[in-house]
Amino acid sequence: EEVLGAVRSGKSVFFTGSAGTGKSFLLKRIVGSLPPNITYATASTGVAACHIGGTTLHAFAGIGSGKAPLEQCIQLAERPGVRQHWLACQHLIIDEISMVDGKFFDKLEAVARAVRKRDEPFGGIQLIICGDFLQLPPVCKANEETKFCFQAKSWRKCIHINMELTEVRRQTDKTFVSLLSAIRLGRCTEEVTRLLMQTAAHRSERDGILATRLCTHKDDVEITNERRLQQLPGEVHVFEALDSDPMLVKLIDAQCPVGGRVELKLGAQVMLAKNLDVSQGLVNGARGVVVGFESEQKGLPKVRFLCGVTQLIKMEKWVIKGPSGVHLSRQQLPLKLAWAISIHKSQGMSLDCVEISLSRVFESGQAYVALSRARSLAGLRVLDFDPKVVRADPAVLQFYRQLRRHQLPTQVKKNLLLAKPALCNQDERYGHQDVSVFLSRIHTCSGRRDEAAERACSRAALGNNISTVVLGLCDTTWSSG
Repeated sequence: EEVLGAVRSGKSVFFTGSAGTGKSFLLKRIVGSLPPNITYATASTGVAACHIGGTTLHAFAGIGSGKAPLEQCIQLAERPGVRQHWLACQHLIIDEISMVDGKFFDKLEAVARAVRKRDEPFGGIQLIICGDFLQLPPVCKANEETKFCFQAKSWRKCIHINMELTEVRRQTDKTFVSLLSAIRLGRCTEEVTRLLMQTAAHRSERDGILATRLCTHKDDVEITNERRLQQLPGEVHVFEALDSDPMLVKLIDAQCPVGGRVELKLGAQVMLAKNLDVSQGLVNGARGVVVGFESEQKGLPKVRFLCGVTQLIKMEKWVIKGPSGVHLSRQQLPLKLAWAISIHKSQGMSLDCVEISLSRVFESGQAYVALSRARSLAGLRVLDFDPKVVRADPAVLQFYRQLRRHQLPTQVKKNLLLAKPALCNQDERYGHQDVSVFLSRIHTCSGRRDEAAERACSRAALGNNISTVVLGLCDTTWSSG
């Protein structure tokens, strides 16, 4: 609600949070709350853009890769079709910001001012930016230095408010949530290592449904899925997409989560690519196996899902925005082969059963993205785990430390108000359990636990009233930032 309030007030907002904290859900609410004729929803990847009913940031900007000189980029953005939506845009939404290069962000900011002929940051456009910089970084060539958007020269003058969502909703197992929190920050303790290595013994098959293999490289995904489909006996059933504009197939392919051609066989491992019935568990990422095909002419597939539902899968429609704001569409089965999927393609998804080989991890945040796709520790199987693959970029960690430090005063005030029932009787003495509850409400503001502070507060609580606990917390934790 705070993020929504900030957006409605006209402020430019960046909101972040770990995987599963509801960023995508909130972003869809924001998109729905703004006037559609002056709001442009974009994302760094086509699939992410499709999820919010938008287009890629590059398609919106109309300046290609943005590596050309500024004057040339401005000329590209001045083309009639591109200039029109630069001028119309009052609210620009950017999802999956972690994969947007900082140099590209600076170029966009300068282009916006030039095309709109306004000196305000980003030409006066309100920015609503979402993502987690501790997930996948910008894609750069081997000889290029990675520059995150928060390192862009224009970032601070463009973004007025930074907020972090802290409650994980995707996973409910506290042990798994703690494990993922550690991995996200690049920490791999002995306990984390032990838990992940134990998952190698987990079953990779349940009721005929195999765990999806997450791969670091796209080529491995294509080879695995093609090979496993060929190994199945029986006839191949081919489903061709119906696209609104066959001349723009490449653009539709880039933004639609399903391909123009889907090949299936009896026994094929598949994954839903769209929410069909949330109440039954038929959601984006739900895993299943093809158990039959209808006898009618269309021969639509029947899929038994891990949630226990067997469903006849019909054609669904995706609507995406083209570079000039033109709406394009694709009708296709909401299914894709699921023996394997790339870590990049999995970002933003929740998967029932996942098998991961992390031996070829090559980027900071990649191991975290892969592991956090699983809904539970029981549905995760990690092969050849090596603690060395758990990495977080030092610059990103420093950015989040500063972000939390600025949030601290407001968050502490709110958490003290949440703890108010425990403060009603100033003379009441407290035990360890009361203090741990109180501290858990306070510590959510800093994103870390300070053991020294907790020991000091526990001692204070056993013999004094709660005000001493607060003072103890101030002395031991706040003084160190």
